[in-house]
This record gives sequence, structure tokens and C-alpha cells, in this order.
Amino acid sequence: MDKYKQLPLINGVEVQAYRDTGASVTMVIEKLVHPEQHLLGHQYQVTDAHNNTLSHPMAVINLNWGGVTGPKKVVVASDLPVDCLLGNDLETSAWSDVELEAHAAMLGIPGHIFALTRAQAKKQKGQGDLDPGTMDQVLPKARASRSKALPTIPPSTVDSCSEEEEFPPCAEPTPEELEADTAELLGEGGPAREELSVAQQTCPTLEGLRQQAVKQANGDVSDSHRVYWEDNLLYTEARDPKPGTARRLVIPQEYRKFLLTLAHDIPLAGHLGQMKTWDRLVPLFHWPRMSGDTKEFCKSCETCQASGKTGGTPKAPLIPLPVVGLPFERGGVDIVGPLDHPTASGNRFILVVVDHATRYPEAIPLRTTTAPAVAKALLGIFSRVGFPKEVVSDRGSNFMSAYLKAMWKECGVTYKFTTPYHPQTNGLVERFNKTLKGMIMGLPEKLCRRWDILLPCLLFAYREVPQKGVGFSPFELLFGHPVRGPLTLVKEGWEQPLKVPKQDIVDYVLGLRSRMAEYMKRASKNLQASQELQKQWHDQKAVLVQYKPGQKVWVLEPVAPRALQDKWSGPHTIVEKKGDVTYLVDLGTARSPLRVLHVNRLKPYYDRADLTLLMATDEGQEEDSDPLPDLFSSTEQDALVEGVVLADCLTAEQKDHCINLLGQFSELFFTVPGTTSWCEHTIDTGDSLPVKSKIYRQPDHVRDCIKQEVQKMLELGVVEHSESPWASPVVLVPKPHSKDGKKEMRFCVDYRGLNQVTKTDAHPIPRADELIDTLASAKYLSTFDLTAGYWQIKLSEDTKPKTAFSTIGGHYQFTVMPFGLKNAPATFQRLVNAVLQGLEAFSAAYLDDIAVFSSSWDDHLVHLWKVLEALQKAGLTIKASKCQIGQGKVVYLRHLVGGEQIAPLQGKIQTIIDWVPPTTQTQVRAFLGLTGYYRRIIKNYGSIAAPLNDLTSKKMPKKVLWTANCQKAFEELKQAMCSAPVLKSPCYSKKFYVQTDASELGVGAVLSQLNSEGQDQPVAFISRRLTPREKRWSAIEREAFAVVWALKKLRPYLFGTHFIVQTDHKPLLWLKQMKGENPKLLRWSISL
Repeated sequence: MDKYKQLPLINGVEVQAYRDTGASVTMVIEKLVHPEQHLLGHQYQVTDAHNNTLSHPMAVINLNWGGVTGPKKVVVASDLPVDCLLGNDLETSAWSDVELEAHAAMLGIPGHIFALTRAQAKKQKGQGDLDPGTMDQVLPKARASRSKALPTIPPSTVDSCSEEEEFPPCAEPTPEELEADTAELLGEGGPAREELSVAQQTCPTLEGLRQQAVKQANGDVSDSHRVYWEDNLLYTEARDPKPGTARRLVIPQEYRKFLLTLAHDIPLAGHLGQMKTWDRLVPLFHWPRMSGDTKEFCKSCETCQASGKTGGTPKAPLIPLPVVGLPFERGGVDIVGPLDHPTASGNRFILVVVDHATRYPEAIPLRTTTAPAVAKALLGIFSRVGFPKEVVSDRGSNFMSAYLKAMWKECGVTYKFTTPYHPQTNGLVERFNKTLKGMIMGLPEKLCRRWDILLPCLLFAYREVPQKGVGFSPFELLFGHPVRGPLTLVKEGWEQPLKVPKQDIVDYVLGLRSRMAEYMKRASKNLQASQELQKQWHDQKAVLVQYKPGQKVWVLEPVAPRALQDKWSGPHTIVEKKGDVTYLVDLGTARSPLRVLHVNRLKPYYDRADLTLLMATDEGQEEDSDPLPDLFSSTEQDALVEGVVLADCLTAEQKDHCINLLGQFSELFFTVPGTTSWCEHTIDTGDSLPVKSKIYRQPDHVRDCIKQEVQKMLELGVVEHSESPWASPVVLVPKPHSKDGKKEMRFCVDYRGLNQVTKTDAHPIPRADELIDTLASAKYLSTFDLTAGYWQIKLSEDTKPKTAFSTIGGHYQFTVMPFGLKNAPATFQRLVNAVLQGLEAFSAAYLDDIAVFSSSWDDHLVHLWKVLEALQKAGLTIKASKCQIGQGKVVYLRHLVGGEQIAPLQGKIQTIIDWVPPTTQTQVRAFLGLTGYYRRIIKNYGSIAAPLNDLTSKKMPKKVLWTANCQKAFEELKQAMCSAPVLKSPCYSKKFYVQTDASELGVGAVLSQLNSEGQDQPVAFISRRLTPREKRWSAIEREAFAVVWALKKLRPYLFGTHFIVQTDHKPLLWLKQMKGENPKLLRWSISL
């Protein structure tokens, strides 16, 4: 080491140093650096020989060593083996000479002072004046010591200084520089007033507004907004503007990009999001398709795309790994570490191998992670369990080394790597790594540095416990039987020893094979079910984004050395599609120009150069201007449609069709409710006196919630202050689905008193079963949910006082239709029916749940356009996050419908399965209400539920007497829901089959049809319990009644079609013979 010893001068002091040829930077011990020499805010990431990365401060010191003399930027460390480590950076400099010397001057380093502050001048006073030739002597020497220079990095700004210190004077900017800086800050200048006026009169996109201004000037006041000329400029204004709103200037095509740049791009705009950019523009300006232009302009902003403001792509659907049937046929490999507590043996890493079939883990402690060390450990594992056919790991340099690749080739092992930055591909091992590190952290402190000795104990603990995915423990799947653990030993110590019958080797081997085959069969089945459930939850909001070769994308890459911090880089180019969710991307770097990446690490790049703010119209076609947005609902309007879920089964071309279609109606998608002028809600109370109810006493922790909800509604204009004599109390109801496990409350008003004196509106609500049957037969389905649908209907002036409610904070009344009113569903259904009038052949609505159904994709696009156009004309808005487009199956009215199938929701089935036996009549009614909603899919529901229905009688006690028959009926209903068949949607051109049956408790029937394979498939189940009088009938009478009742009940399906009745006991023949015996049988015969 003597040849590397050096004696440099640091700040004029000779110190001991080593010339470290492996170090990229120079490091100095902290005691040699003066406090004022530290670079405030500068940190440097240093990685040592053990792969530990630490952050160190930086400083500028005066260094004299060899050919290096002058200020030098170094890393400061508190603990070094010597005073200084001289690195390879001494031959180059990250700063230019002038910058280093200027910074040294500010820090007061002697010998390199080019600008003196008053404080520095006082310090040097008495030492003699600086020799005029010093500057000429020092500057060439400093420059000669650095023949190479890295790209210039500006020096750090000094954050604090004493009162006497001053910075060197800055040069005054020239008028040209000042003008350029102002233009960058405030944007380029806009057009003159005369130019704007001429453009308004000639712009083709404003033709509709100009015609509207002429019509209104002639006395037409039918529009909700005024459009008029004033001083040769075109304006628009609401007829009943809210306080604080102003008239809006109409902008022609050629000046829109200028305004969008001012509202978004310049520093005074701050590159805020699409909604805030829209909010900045909408009070002052207007032009057709303004929200769509704002959205496209912000989405194509390269600065926002790179910083992630425009958001990434939604996660892709989950692709489960294939289920493996043989132990150690495929395994996952990874390395854990370096751990914080190295052992006495020097082990700091753990090689982990997990079998995909049995979940059996192996873990080997390692000192180093070099390829030979990893290969040696892997051979030790495979010598016990055999060589796998396939191994999966990440792209670590040791795993990708030629050494390991040669070993895999010799052993006949197929090796697969995960895509970069996507550890989910090897998720089984990654999840075990977390569990293993948690178990090591859970060791007592005195044992933390002996974890390598205790590692077999930790592995035993993991192997002994059943795994959720397969349903068995790794020991059971590998050895064919449970192993004896600590708990088993304790149990055996308490019990009498069991006598194990003797077996010969052949019987033992045959029994072991049989058990293991059964275990693996059940494990594979459990794993498939677990993967399906995991995929179902994962794919709820997943969307598979497709990219084409040559398309520009952003790539999410980690920021070195911060592995957990990512940033978007790009744009990069897609080369080709490698798999369902992987793409080969050209990154354009010398180290790895081409890289395979998962689709979740990509997002589309939008080029503003391709952006055109022009509405395309056919030649000669008159263009209608977009409806002006209603300022009543302009608070936080969001004209984004990215939240709409497109079906995974759609092709890339079909998805493009959807995106283009939704873009034409982007103003429909708002996060706040719109306002329709098609109808208003009226409450008719006749001559009834005002109903005033006392306010309910609320818990203290709820009062703030009420105040916040009222304040939000005041800001939205949903409620206003009131002096009405009517008053209803407020209640808070817990929401069924709360976020982050926290209970959320829903603001409700108890209108029971008002509803009692309100006259009933008899407008019908559609039958849910009819809508479900209609939608189930479609091939393409789309659903829309209106944004707070009730709030989009205004109240009449005489109705507003009747909706008044009281809180501790005051008395308020609604301006829009609230929830809880008696006739609110009828009013809303009347509005939706009017909107969809003429579109009933391909659209349906149950209140605010609107569905569009079609048998072909081309028809579906046309149908979607017509429905969205109707909603836009009505002034309604849609909640994008609850919209689904082009689905094969959708959830509608708590059923999964589509593809000629009808099935209950899995969530509702699980709720019924988890239901505990009820103890009160209310709980029994709740259970029967939930199961009764799905009675059409449960065979003989009425007979099964009869014992539970008896408990709800008024003659029975409130606290029910739970008997064995009740428990049997309770469990049978649960089982019936679990095994409920998937129903077929009815096809009225095919023949129906009606199967009837009767018992001592009830009657039932099954309506079915033959599917394409000739198999009988149910369409609906119906049933009812018998009354005490009907129970006394003979068996043949009950069978005849079952036929008569079933045909009457199924009349909507059977009328005008061919059908066959299947029953036993020949009740129809008996009824024909006995019809003259009594009036009852005669009526039955006539009805048939």
C-alpha cells in the first residue's frame, strides 16, 4: 500500500491520503473542511464495495497535489481510514474554471479571490495588498491542471449569509434579453382588437353562433344563453347569470391555441391540469368544442406527459401463470439482501428458490452474490429435489451471466427472465421474500446476527402452514403427509400413543402415490379457483392498451440510485409486440438500445404538432355550435372521458372507434351534475298544512360532517338558505362501501312527514326482470350512469320551500330534486323515457342506469351515437367512472347479463353465504328479501323458504323461535344460491318447455329451452307456497293447480309461442274428465 500513499495539501495543511484508483470521486474527512466550504443542498450518492449506497454532503476545498492546484469539489465523509481518498475525478472537473473560482471566492478560499466582499476585505486587511500579478499567475496554473472537462453544472446558490456579506454584482440585462424573458414569462402578445373582430366575422366554426346572434337580435329568446354583438365583438352570456360571472368573449379558430398556451404553458399558468385550465378559460372566453380542445391541448403537453401529470395508462388485465402439476417442474429464483445485520460468518444475502407447484421454499445464506457462488448454492438445492424444467428470475447480472447460462444449458433447464421493472412476473418468490424478511426481523435482537443458523427453523415454519392458493402445506404436497411439528409433539405428549398398522413397502408406495395424486389434483383445482378470483378482482378496472409498431410512447424508468422512485422518459418507439402484455421498445441508448417492457410501464405519447383545433364538417353542411355550458354546474367541471371502461374483448380498431365517438361527446362527461330544461319536479300537497318536524339530535363527531356536506351543496348551488315553514330532519346513513376501511356517511333528509301529505304520481317504473331478459340476448352492451341523476332536475319555485330541512347551522331548501321524495323516481323515469323516446329498440333505462344493446358492432356504434346525442340535447351529464362500453357481459340491476346468459352477482352470493342465522323477524325479512330477489334462479324457492316465511307472520313473536326446520331451510337457500344455474335469455322464435311439480308445501315450475347443442337450459324458475286450504287438496289437484298457475305466471313468455308442458300424474287428462264436477275445476279448464 505504500506506493499509493500521498501527502497532499488540503486548505494549506499536509494530510495523509491514498490514491484510490477504484474511486470515481475524491473524499475528504469532515474535520478538514471548514463550515463555510460546504455546498448547501448538494448531496452525492456513494456506493461502497459492499454495495451499500449512502448520501454524503459536498464541499469546495483548496487542494494542492501533483498537478492539481486550486479549488476542488469533493465528497465529505465522517469516517474514512485516512484523511483523504484521491479519486479518478482529479483529472477532470464537473465545473468550469471560472465557476469553481467564483464559488471559491464566495466561500473565502485564499489565493483565488476574484471578487471581494466587505467582510472578506476586513479579514485580509493588514496582510498587505494583493499583488496585481497574482491573478495572472494563478489563473493559467489552475487552467493548465485540467485538460479535460465534463459538461458544466452551475454552482449551488448560497442559502444564507451574514449581514456584511454581499454577492458580486450582476450585469444588468439588455433590452433584448429583458424582452425575451418577459415573453417567456407572460407569453407572446395577442392580436389587435380590429384583427379579432374581423376573425370573428369570418371564422367558419362560429357560423352557428353568428346566426344565433341574429335570431336573438330579432326577438328570439328561446335559448338559455344570450349571444350578441357589442362594439363589433361577439359575446355570450347566461340569461340568468350567477353573481360573480361575466360575459364571455367568443374566440375564432386562429387565436384558440394562443389562449390555451397562456392558460397552460407559461410559468404564470403553471402547467396545471385539464380541469383547472378549463376553469381558467371558461369564465372569460367561449368557442365551440372548447372543453375538447382544452383536453387535447393539455394531454399533448410534453412537459406534463414527462412529469406524469396527464396520468399513466390503466393497469393491464392479469395473466395468471400456468398451473404446474409436478413438484419442482418450474421454480422461481431470487436473491434477498444485502440485509442490515450480517452474521458472524459474513452472510448478508439469501438465495431463495420457490417451487411453483407445491410452494415449497428453499433458502441458502450467501456471503457474496457472484455467479459462481449462486451456481454452487443452486446445485446444492437441485441435488436434493432434482433439476427443474424451467426457472424464472429477474434480470440480475449474476443470473444473466454466461456462467449461469452455461450451467442451465448443461442441466437442460429452460431459463426465463422477468421484464424490466416488473417483478410481478416472479410474484410468488417476491411475496415469499417479504415473508422471510418479516420472520427475520421478528427474531429477538440477540439472535438477529445469527439468522443464518436459524434459517432452517424459519423455513420449517413456512413449509408447515397451508398456503391459501393451493389449500395444502408445502410439506403435504411434497411428502404426501403432514410432518410432525412442535404442536404435534405437544399433542402426542398429552395423548396415548397411536398404534400405526404395519404396511409392506408395496402398499405404502401405492398409498403414497394415491395420496399425492389426490393432493396435487385438489391443489391444482384450488389454485385455478384462486387465480380466477384474483384475476376477477384485479381486472375490475383493468384495460389492455394496444400499441402499434412505430408508435411513440413514454417509458416509466427508475431514477438511479433511488430504486423506488420512477420517472417518465421519452418519447421512445415501439419496435414490435412480443407477447400479450409485453413490447420491444427502442430506448435509443448505447448500453441497451432495445428492451422488452411490460405494458404497465408504458403510456402513449401525444404530439402537439399533430394537434388541430378545428372542427371537421362536410362541405356545404351547416355547423351547429356546441351548447353553451350551464354556469349553474360549472364548479369543478371535468370534461374527461379517460375513466370510461372499454371492453377487453374489443380489437384495437374497435377501441379507436369508441375513443373517437366519446371524444365527440366529451362535454357529456362531468364530475358534477348538469341541469336539464326538459322537466322540473313539483310536489303536490293539496290543501295540507306545512309539516314541521323537530331536528334529530346528532352525535358530536357527526355534526362537522353535516356542516361540510351542507357547505358543499351550497357551493354547488344544490341548496340555498330558506325561511320556509316546512321543515324535515337530517339523518346520516353509513355508506355500504367505504374507502380505506373508514366509515363514510351519506347525507339524507327524512321526508316521511312530507311524503304522507304528497299526492302520488302513478308514472310506472320498468320491471327489472323484463329489462334483464332484454339485455341478456345482446352481443354488445354498454351502460351509462348519470352524475347524481336526481340533482339534474330543477324544482319548481312553489316546491322549493317544501323541501326545506333544518340543521344546527341553519334552515335550508333544495333548488334541485333531492333523494327521498315520494315521487322522485316517477319524475326521473318520466325524464329518461322522454330522452330515449324513439330509441327503445336498442336502449333501456331503469332510473339513472341506462343501457345500450346491439347484436353487431357497427350497429352498436350507431346506437351509442344516438343515445349520447339524446342525452346531450337534454343537458344531462354522465359519470365516466361508471360507464362501460362494448362489453360482452355487464352488471345490471344486480345481475350479470349478456351473451344470452343471466347470473347472480358473486358479491351477493358471498353475502348470503356469510349470513348468520337471524334472531329477529326483521333479520328474517332482510334475508328473505335478498334471496327473494334471485328467486327466478332458485328452483322451488317458495317451498324451501316456507318455514322462514312462517316466522314473519304477525302472530309470531318478534324474537323468532329458530327450529331445526328453519335451520334446514336457511342452509338449503344458501346452498341453492351457491349452486344456482346460469339462466338462458329467452328466444321467442324457439319452442319453450314448461316443467311443473307440486308438493305438500308448494308448487313450482321451470321454463326452459334447448341451446345450440340440444341441451335443456333453464330460462326461469317460479314457485309459491300453498295456503292452508290448498294444502288439503289431493295430490292430483295440486298437480293440476301447478299447471294452471305456472301457465298464468309464465304468460309473458308463452303467449303467442309454441310450448310443451311436462308434468307427472297426468293432471291435464284428469282435469278434462273432471271439469264438470265443481266450479273450481271448470274455471281451471276454461283458463287453459
